[in-house]
Amino acid sequence: MAIQDVLFLPGFMCDERLFAPQTQSLTAAGYRCRMGDYGSSASIDRMAREAMRNSPGRVALVGLSMGAVVALEIWRQFPERVTHLALLNTTARADASGPARKSQLRRVVAGELSDVLRAELAPKYFACAHRSAAHLGLVEAMGSRLGPEAFVRQIVALMVRTSQMEMLHTVSCPVLVLGGDEDEVCPLSRQEEIAAAIPGAELCVLSPCGHISTLEQPGQVNAALLRLLPQQAARAPVVRPLNTPHQLPQRATERNPW
Repeated sequence: MAIQDVLFLPGFMCDERLFAPQTQSLTAAGYRCRMGDYGSSASIDRMAREAMRNSPGRVALVGLSMGAVVALEIWRQFPERVTHLALLNTTARADASGPARKSQLRRVVAGELSDVLRAELAPKYFACAHRSAAHLGLVEAMGSRLGPEAFVRQIVALMVRTSQMEMLHTVSCPVLVLGGDEDEVCPLSRQEEIAAAIPGAELCVLSPCGHISTLEQPGQVNAALLRLLPQQAARAPVVRPLNTPHQLPQRATERNPW
């Protein structure tokens, strides 16, 4: 039996440490784990192409927050190459945090990256029970390692991204949608609407859990991924030309107003 490749897609200003418990668990279970690299991309569509550049063949995608947005874009561009999707702590809506992001962008350009990471981002990322010095320090360490240029590229990509709601019904591989009951960044309602729009998707809700489920509840995330990966696709992927407008059926639109 061929070894299943799993491509992990980090969230905003995060590196491979975001998925350390998952790569360890899945590697022990016989999966081949890779980490997505967004390169110098400043848009979600380019991040998707860059992440797939060094991933030959078919892969399972595990993305958290921005990484899950990239995962959905990879499905849009390369559906025939995606075997599974794990969408963690994310939203399929267009960005609604423009003023806050612009303020952060100005501060980072002015040399205040560490302050933004420590005071504005890290405190919102964890449930109260998991807001430890170690977790908060790790968020700052990952962001500092990536640096201000990566911050600018990634925040621009998030600000200009478009809604992915209309393409969710095309996803035909096995899908896990996972959220935390105390997520302040991407509230649970966002994961619920994604799961409702993707046929056959499993919704997994973790408690207590904030935005960084992979570190807050690693055992439960690992178990959910190990349930997902052995599943087989029930139907062939819907392949359509890129940049072709596609309207969601009326009933689905009504179910997921945004």
